[in-house]
Amino acid sequence: MTISGKGVALVTALLLGGMGNVVANENANGAVTLDPISVVAERDGVLPLPEGPSQHQRIMGIDRYVFDIEEPTRMQVRTHLWSATSPNKVILRGTLYDENDNIIARGSRLGGRFTLDQALNPGFYMLEVSGKFLSGTQRGSQRYYLTTRMDAI
Repeated sequence: MTISGKGVALVTALLLGGMGNVVANENANGAVTLDPISVVAERDGVLPLPEGPSQHQRIMGIDRYVFDIEEPTRMQVRTHLWSATSPNKVILRGTLYDENDNIIARGSRLGGRFTLDQALNPGFYMLEVSGKFLSGTQRGSQRYYLTTRMDAI
């Protein structure tokens, strides 16, 4: 059994809900190891989704944010670009998945960014953020971050 891709995000979500900050991986010998989430984040783009501002990420490829909900909650996510990044030259898209990889919601476009406003039931979720440049080039300062608000309903 190999844990990769969206499977890593689900395992991460489960562990964040239980053990916290570690992810299970099977090595070449079949032994399961536990890696800190920071190692997995670097390798697979899996990050915890904090309430408030997230870490800044370069706009390239796909980033996955995992989180769990313990009670019915209204989640609001808004993307922000660093001032050096023009919203006319980038497209950020957000897709929210449940623990069974079902699409729950897609972000509403706002210029090159997106917003998401969704009522959620208890469970584990993953927000996938994909970014691309319309010009095909990226500079080191072209980054985004998320602000997230969670309110019990």
